[in-house]
Amino acid sequence: MSSELVTDFTAVDSSKDPQFFARFLDAANRNPSIIASKSLILEGLLLKVGSRELYLVCGLGDDTFRIAEQVGARGHVTGVDMSASMIDEARRRAEGRGLPVDFEVGDSQALAFGTGTFDGVRAERMLMHVPDAERAIAEMARVLAPGGRISVFDLDWETQVCDSPHKETTRKIALAFCDGMKNGWIGRRMPRLFKAHGIADVAIKTTTIFVSYEFLTLMLGGHVAHLHDTGVLSRAEANQWWTSLADADRDGTFLYGCTAFIVSGTKAWT
Repeated sequence: MSSELVTDFTAVDSSKDPQFFARFLDAANRNPSIIASKSLILEGLLLKVGSRELYLVCGLGDDTFRIAEQVGARGHVTGVDMSASMIDEARRRAEGRGLPVDFEVGDSQALAFGTGTFDGVRAERMLMHVPDAERAIAEMARVLAPGGRISVFDLDWETQVCDSPHKETTRKIALAFCDGMKNGWIGRRMPRLFKAHGIADVAIKTTTIFVSYEFLTLMLGGHVAHLHDTGVLSRAEANQWWTSLADADRDGTFLYGCTAFIVSGTKAWT
Protein backbone atom coordinates (compact mmCIF):
# COMPACT_ATOMS: atom_id res chain seq x y z
CA MET A 1 0.00 0.00 0.00
CA SER A 2 1.22 3.48 -0.82
CA SER A 3 1.97 5.97 1.95
CA GLU A 4 0.66 8.84 -0.19
CA LEU A 5 -2.63 10.50 0.77
CA VAL A 6 -5.06 10.91 -2.13
CA THR A 7 -6.56 13.85 -0.25
CA ASP A 8 -3.35 15.74 -1.22
CA PHE A 9 -3.96 16.15 -4.96
CA THR A 10 -3.21 19.87 -4.66
CA ALA A 11 0.34 18.96 -3.61
CA VAL A 12 1.23 16.46 -6.34
CA ASP A 13 4.48 18.10 -7.44
CA SER A 14 5.81 18.42 -3.88
CA SER A 15 4.89 14.90 -2.78
CA LYS A 16 7.43 12.14 -2.20
CA ASP A 17 6.06 10.17 -5.15
CA PRO A 18 4.32 12.35 -7.79
CA GLN A 19 3.99 9.30 -10.05
CA PHE A 20 1.73 7.70 -7.43
CA PHE A 21 -0.97 10.20 -8.37
CA ALA A 22 -0.61 9.38 -12.07
CA ARG A 23 -0.94 5.68 -11.28
CA PHE A 24 -3.93 6.41 -9.09
CA LEU A 25 -5.68 8.40 -11.84
CA ASP A 26 -5.00 5.74 -14.45
CA ALA A 27 -6.42 3.08 -12.12
CA ALA A 28 -9.47 5.23 -11.32
CA ASN A 29 -10.14 5.87 -15.01
CA ARG A 30 -10.22 2.11 -15.64
CA ASN A 31 -12.99 1.70 -13.07
CA PRO A 32 -16.22 0.63 -14.82
CA SER A 33 -18.30 3.02 -12.67
CA ILE A 34 -16.07 5.96 -13.59
CA ILE A 35 -16.09 4.98 -17.27
CA ALA A 36 -19.90 4.83 -17.27
CA SER A 37 -20.15 8.24 -15.57
CA LYS A 38 -18.06 9.99 -18.24
CA SER A 39 -20.89 9.77 -20.77
CA LEU A 40 -23.16 11.51 -18.24
CA ILE A 41 -20.65 14.36 -17.92
CA LEU A 42 -20.44 14.75 -21.70
CA GLU A 43 -24.23 14.70 -21.99
CA GLY A 44 -24.31 17.68 -19.66
CA LEU A 45 -21.97 19.65 -21.93
CA LEU A 46 -24.15 19.29 -25.06
CA LEU A 47 -21.00 19.43 -27.18
CA LYS A 48 -21.14 20.97 -30.64
CA VAL A 49 -18.72 20.80 -33.55
CA GLY A 50 -16.51 23.87 -33.50
CA SER A 51 -17.02 24.74 -29.85
CA ARG A 52 -14.33 25.98 -27.47
CA GLU A 53 -14.09 23.79 -24.38
CA LEU A 54 -12.19 24.01 -21.09
CA TYR A 55 -11.35 20.97 -18.99
CA LEU A 56 -10.46 21.53 -15.33
CA VAL A 57 -8.49 19.74 -13.82
CA CYS A 58 -7.39 17.69 -16.84
CA GLY A 59 -4.93 15.36 -15.13
CA LEU A 60 -3.29 13.07 -17.68
CA GLY A 61 -5.32 14.45 -20.59
CA ASP A 62 -7.22 11.37 -21.72
CA ASP A 63 -10.71 12.89 -21.39
CA THR A 64 -9.48 16.06 -23.09
CA PHE A 65 -8.78 13.95 -26.18
CA ARG A 66 -12.31 12.52 -26.15
CA ILE A 67 -13.81 16.01 -26.06
CA ALA A 68 -11.49 17.16 -28.88
CA GLU A 69 -12.66 14.29 -31.08
CA GLN A 70 -16.25 15.52 -30.69
CA VAL A 71 -15.67 19.25 -31.28
CA GLY A 72 -13.62 18.49 -34.39
CA ALA A 73 -10.86 20.38 -36.16
CA ARG A 74 -12.81 23.67 -36.04
CA GLY A 75 -13.14 23.43 -32.27
CA HIS A 76 -10.55 23.55 -29.53
CA VAL A 77 -10.06 22.08 -26.06
CA THR A 78 -7.81 23.52 -23.37
CA GLY A 79 -6.77 21.33 -20.48
CA VAL A 80 -5.63 22.98 -17.25
CA ASP A 81 -4.08 21.37 -14.20
CA MET A 82 -2.12 22.89 -11.33
CA SER A 83 0.40 20.02 -11.45
CA ALA A 84 3.29 20.53 -13.86
CA SER A 85 4.01 16.78 -13.82
CA MET A 86 0.42 16.04 -14.87
CA ILE A 87 0.59 18.60 -17.67
CA ASP A 88 3.91 17.20 -18.88
CA GLU A 89 2.36 13.74 -19.11
CA ALA A 90 -0.77 15.09 -20.85
CA ARG A 91 1.38 16.82 -23.46
CA ARG A 92 3.36 13.61 -23.97
CA ARG A 93 0.15 11.63 -24.49
CA ALA A 94 -1.10 14.26 -26.96
CA GLU A 95 1.91 13.84 -29.25
CA GLY A 96 1.03 12.43 -32.65
CA ARG A 97 -2.75 12.56 -32.13
CA GLY A 98 -3.32 15.61 -34.30
CA LEU A 99 -6.11 16.85 -32.07
CA PRO A 100 -7.02 20.52 -31.42
CA VAL A 101 -5.84 20.54 -27.80
CA ASP A 102 -3.41 22.43 -25.64
CA PHE A 103 -2.42 22.03 -22.02
CA GLU A 104 -1.24 24.51 -19.45
CA VAL A 105 -0.48 24.75 -15.76
CA GLY A 106 -3.02 26.88 -13.97
CA ASP A 107 -5.09 27.43 -10.84
CA SER A 108 -8.82 26.76 -11.17
CA GLN A 109 -9.42 29.45 -8.54
CA ALA A 110 -7.73 32.14 -10.69
CA LEU A 111 -8.04 31.20 -14.35
CA ALA A 112 -5.84 33.02 -16.86
CA PHE A 113 -8.64 33.43 -19.43
CA GLY A 114 -10.89 36.30 -20.34
CA THR A 115 -14.54 36.46 -19.38
CA GLY A 116 -16.73 34.42 -21.74
CA THR A 117 -13.83 32.62 -23.45
CA PHE A 118 -15.36 29.14 -23.58
CA ASP A 119 -18.56 27.50 -24.82
CA GLY A 120 -18.25 24.71 -22.28
CA VAL A 121 -16.46 23.93 -19.03
CA ARG A 122 -15.96 20.42 -17.69
CA ALA A 123 -14.44 19.30 -14.39
CA GLU A 124 -14.21 15.89 -12.76
CA ARG A 125 -13.10 15.02 -9.24
CA MET A 126 -11.61 18.50 -8.87
CA LEU A 127 -13.71 20.58 -6.50
CA MET A 128 -13.21 18.21 -3.58
CA HIS A 129 -9.51 19.09 -3.67
CA VAL A 130 -9.35 22.86 -4.22
CA PRO A 131 -8.96 25.13 -1.17
CA ASP A 132 -11.90 27.35 -2.19
CA ALA A 133 -14.50 25.43 -4.16
CA GLU A 134 -16.92 28.35 -4.47
CA ARG A 135 -14.20 30.56 -5.91
CA ALA A 136 -13.40 27.86 -8.46
CA ILE A 137 -17.07 27.63 -9.46
CA ALA A 138 -17.21 31.42 -9.79
CA GLU A 139 -14.19 31.28 -12.09
CA MET A 140 -15.73 28.53 -14.20
CA ALA A 141 -18.87 30.61 -14.58
CA ARG A 142 -16.85 33.73 -15.42
CA VAL A 143 -14.91 32.18 -18.31
CA LEU A 144 -18.06 30.55 -19.70
CA ALA A 145 -19.84 32.44 -22.49
CA PRO A 146 -23.54 33.30 -21.96
CA GLY A 147 -25.54 30.31 -23.11
CA GLY A 148 -22.52 28.06 -22.60
CA ARG A 149 -22.68 24.80 -20.72
CA ILE A 150 -20.99 23.58 -17.56
CA SER A 151 -20.89 19.96 -16.44
CA VAL A 152 -19.09 18.87 -13.27
CA PHE A 153 -18.64 15.47 -11.65
CA ASP A 154 -17.68 15.25 -8.00
CA LEU A 155 -18.12 12.99 -5.03
CA ASP A 156 -19.85 13.39 -1.70
CA TRP A 157 -17.56 11.53 0.64
CA GLU A 158 -19.98 11.26 3.55
CA THR A 159 -22.03 8.87 1.40
CA GLN A 160 -19.39 6.13 1.51
CA VAL A 161 -20.74 2.61 1.97
CA CYS A 162 -18.58 -0.31 2.99
CA ASP A 163 -19.84 -3.78 3.88
CA SER A 164 -17.68 -4.50 6.92
CA PRO A 165 -18.44 -6.26 10.21
CA HIS A 166 -16.35 -3.60 11.99
CA LYS A 167 -18.81 -0.72 12.10
CA GLU A 168 -16.98 1.68 14.39
CA THR A 169 -13.66 1.24 12.61
CA THR A 170 -15.39 1.76 9.26
CA ARG A 171 -17.08 4.92 10.54
CA LYS A 172 -13.79 6.31 11.85
CA ILE A 173 -12.03 5.66 8.54
CA ALA A 174 -14.84 6.94 6.33
CA LEU A 175 -15.55 10.11 8.32
CA ALA A 176 -11.85 10.99 8.66
CA PHE A 177 -11.39 10.47 4.90
CA CYS A 178 -14.36 12.76 4.17
CA ASP A 179 -13.11 15.43 6.54
CA GLY A 180 -9.56 15.04 5.20
CA MET A 181 -10.80 16.28 1.83
CA LYS A 182 -10.80 20.04 1.44
CA ASN A 183 -14.44 19.81 0.35
CA GLY A 184 -15.79 16.42 1.34
CA TRP A 185 -19.42 17.55 0.97
CA ILE A 186 -19.00 19.23 -2.41
CA GLY A 187 -21.35 16.85 -4.22
CA ARG A 188 -24.40 18.06 -2.31
CA ARG A 189 -23.22 21.70 -2.39
CA MET A 190 -22.74 22.03 -6.16
CA PRO A 191 -26.37 22.65 -7.23
CA ARG A 192 -26.73 25.57 -4.82
CA LEU A 193 -23.35 27.07 -5.72
CA PHE A 194 -24.03 26.78 -9.45
CA LYS A 195 -27.26 28.76 -9.05
CA ALA A 196 -25.51 31.34 -6.87
CA HIS A 197 -23.07 32.06 -9.70
CA GLY A 198 -25.46 32.54 -12.59
CA ILE A 199 -25.95 28.98 -13.80
CA ALA A 200 -29.53 28.26 -14.86
CA ASP A 201 -31.44 25.09 -15.77
CA VAL A 202 -29.37 23.16 -13.24
CA ALA A 203 -29.75 19.40 -13.66
CA ILE A 204 -28.61 16.83 -11.10
CA LYS A 205 -27.73 13.21 -11.75
CA THR A 206 -26.30 10.82 -9.21
CA THR A 207 -24.51 7.54 -9.56
CA THR A 208 -22.74 5.20 -7.16
CA ILE A 209 -19.05 4.64 -7.84
CA PHE A 210 -18.11 1.13 -6.76
CA VAL A 211 -14.44 0.20 -6.46
CA SER A 212 -12.49 -3.03 -6.16
CA TYR A 213 -10.59 -4.12 -3.07
CA GLU A 214 -7.34 -3.56 -4.96
CA PHE A 215 -8.29 0.02 -5.76
CA LEU A 216 -9.44 0.63 -2.18
CA THR A 217 -5.99 -0.30 -0.91
CA LEU A 218 -4.55 2.27 -3.32
CA MET A 219 -7.06 4.91 -2.25
CA LEU A 220 -7.15 4.32 1.52
CA GLY A 221 -3.81 2.65 2.26
CA GLY A 222 -2.00 5.87 3.12
CA HIS A 223 -5.07 7.25 4.90
CA VAL A 224 -5.47 4.26 7.24
CA ALA A 225 -1.73 4.23 7.95
CA HIS A 226 -1.95 7.94 8.83
CA LEU A 227 -4.87 7.26 11.21
CA HIS A 228 -2.76 4.62 12.94
CA ASP A 229 0.29 6.90 13.13
CA THR A 230 -1.78 9.68 14.70
CA GLY A 231 -3.45 7.41 17.25
CA VAL A 232 -6.95 7.45 15.77
CA LEU A 233 -6.79 3.70 15.04
CA SER A 234 -4.87 0.99 16.83
CA ARG A 235 -2.74 -1.38 14.80
CA ALA A 236 -5.16 -4.18 15.73
CA GLU A 237 -8.16 -2.21 14.45
CA ALA A 238 -6.46 -1.34 11.17
CA ASN A 239 -5.22 -4.88 10.56
CA GLN A 240 -8.57 -6.40 11.49
CA TRP A 241 -10.39 -4.05 9.10
CA TRP A 242 -8.11 -4.76 6.15
CA THR A 243 -8.11 -8.51 6.83
CA SER A 244 -11.91 -8.70 6.84
CA LEU A 245 -12.09 -6.82 3.54
CA ALA A 246 -9.42 -9.04 1.98
CA ASP A 247 -11.41 -12.08 3.09
CA ALA A 248 -14.57 -10.61 1.54
CA ASP A 249 -12.69 -9.98 -1.68
CA ARG A 250 -11.58 -13.62 -1.84
CA ASP A 251 -15.16 -14.72 -1.12
CA GLY A 252 -16.59 -12.47 -3.83
CA THR A 253 -18.61 -10.40 -1.33
CA PHE A 254 -16.49 -7.23 -1.11
CA LEU A 255 -18.48 -3.99 -1.52
CA TYR A 256 -17.35 -0.39 -1.25
CA GLY A 257 -18.89 2.63 -2.96
CA CYS A 258 -19.58 6.35 -2.82
CA THR A 259 -22.19 8.64 -4.38
CA ALA A 260 -21.12 10.92 -7.21
CA PHE A 261 -23.04 13.99 -8.37
CA ILE A 262 -23.02 15.11 -12.01
CA VAL A 263 -24.34 18.67 -12.04
CA SER A 264 -24.82 20.61 -15.26
CA GLY A 265 -26.41 23.83 -16.40
CA THR A 266 -26.35 26.84 -18.71
CA LYS A 267 -24.80 30.23 -18.04
CA ALA A 268 -27.64 32.70 -17.94
CA TRP A 269 -27.82 35.58 -20.41
CA THR A 270 -27.58 38.92 -18.65
